[in-house]
This record gives sequence, structure tokens and C-alpha cells, in this order.
Amino acid sequence: MRVLRLLFSVLAAASLGPLALAHAVSVKDSPGYYATPDPESLSVRLGRRTNAPLVKMPFTGGARSLDELGRSVVWTLHHGNIDSLRSLCVSQDEFRAILWREFPQSRPATGLQWEDAWTFLYARQRAGTNHAMREYGGHPYQFVRFEPGESTGVYKNFKLHSGLVMVTKDDAGGLARWRWLRSVAERRGRFKIYSTED
Repeated sequence: MRVLRLLFSVLAAASLGPLALAHAVSVKDSPGYYATPDPESLSVRLGRRTNAPLVKMPFTGGARSLDELGRSVVWTLHHGNIDSLRSLCVSQDEFRAILWREFPQSRPATGLQWEDAWTFLYARQRAGTNHAMREYGGHPYQFVRFEPGESTGVYKNFKLHSGLVMVTKDDAGGLARWRWLRSVAERRGRFKIYSTED
């Protein structure tokens, strides 16, 4: 059996000719390639950039606690007010000035700009709030609690509560666990939706 396998692999390689013997080509093998210097590469393991500046800009709107944010979300859904729900989300200016500069992806070696990241975050927020409004809008839910998430990232200018589960109660008393609201940003006692499931 072992001989048959060996014979089969030799025949297969012969039928492919020189392609079977070629190795995978990498850009690192190209003449003149050099690795881009990345003095902040450790920030990837830390999960944050340590040299990000302190920011004075506050969060506008939002809520004064996670519980108040949960109650506000449920209220906006009950009243079918998509604009009010979206106003509970981190804004473009808040993302650019407060959040982006502390994420490891913002370091110069990546070549990414805040606009690149905002495009994806904004699309996710829009899709998530649309989905929540379609699924839960117009129904009288009561906020019960947030269950702790996977982690709370502590940054210089904010905290990021990730993997939260929002527990609600419908008008029949049944409990539901909502996972569409993925993470919440906290800054100086104000809480806003950072990311949603799209």
C-alpha cells in the first residue's frame, strides 16, 4: 500500500511537470524587498498604542451608564425611531479624534487611515441598527440588564466593553438575550454604541 502511494505521488508530480517542483513565491523573495520599520509592533500584542495623546473632546449624547444606554435602546426601538437609535452610536468625529488613534491598526506601519476603518464601522452600525429596528421595532420591550462581555479594553481616553449581551423582557414576560449590540465605548461617564452585528 505504501509503495502504491509513493508511485501515485511520483506519477502525479510527473504529470504536472516543473510546476510540481516550484515553491510558493513570496513578495519577501523579490529583489529590493525590505520590511517596513514598525517601532510600535508591540502595540498589536498590547491591543493599544501607548503613545496616543490625551484628548479633551467629550462624547456627545449617549447615556450616563450601561443601564441607561440599555433603556434608551429599548425606548427607541419601541417607538420605531431609527434616528434616535443611531444617535446613541459613536459618531464619525468621535471615532476619528478619540478612538482611532489608540487602536494598533492606526500605527503608521499599517498604512491605514481613520477613514478606511470608519467606512467599515459606519456600515456595520447602519446595518446593525436597521436589523434591530426590523426585528424589534414597534414592540414594547423592557430592559433588564447587560450581561458582562468577553472583555473590557482599557485605553488612555476610553474603555471598550466587548461581547455584551443585552437581556430584555417582552410584554408577555418572556426574556430575550440580544447580541446585535456587540460593543459599547465608555468615556468620562458617557456610554455609546461602538459596534453592532451587521
